Amino acid sequence: MVPWEEINPDEIYLRFYTLGYRERLSYFEKYVRSNPYIGDKEKNEMAIDHLLALFELGKYEKFLYEVDPMIEYVVDQNIYRHNGEDAFYLLLFKKAASHYNLEEWDSAKFILLQLKRIQPEDKISQMLLSRIERKKGLGHSPFWQSMVVLGFLFSFFTYILDIFIIEPFAYKWHEVAVLVTELSFVLATVLLCFLCYTLIRLKR
Repeated sequence: MVPWEEINPDEIYLRFYTLGYRERLSYFEKYVRSNPYIGDKEKNEMAIDHLLALFELGKYEKFLYEVDPMIEYVVDQNIYRHNGEDAFYLLLFKKAASHYNLEEWDSAKFILLQLKRIQPEDKISQMLLSRIERKKGLGHSPFWQSMVVLGFLFSFFTYILDIFIIEPFAYKWHEVAVLVTELSFVLATVLLCFLCYTLIRLKR
């Protein structure tokens, strides 16, 4: 148990801002988070910078776990600026960027569209939206993925139909059935290869 009454809160505050991102994380957990002697204003200011340190160090899951309560606090307490930036917009953008870095495209896009309504002139949000559209592309399209599945299913269905019905009872349509089966299989395979190629290229 840390003897809080023996530690000057002002010294903790000043010390926090002399540390790098990685050191801030452990320092915040040890001296700030549960310290009852630090004022709300100072504690929440450090809490925001603790969140930003999580983001900068790539700890996106933990950032997302903690950011929503801070966004609510910023809104409830009418905190407009943090280090000269719009506090609400800053946290919301970092949240979108965290989803983006975790390849959670839909969540990132949803937040970025909100940010676009708030600040239509923000070029960074626009750029991130454009990147999401490119990354989702055909490889992430449910429509084209379903086309691959339907192509293989259709070729399998016509193959079974040809074996058990067409060839024994309507042989004159046998060659047509074989052609349709092969064509649908080839098209589905080509589409699957193309989708895989686009996904691999985007991962690079």
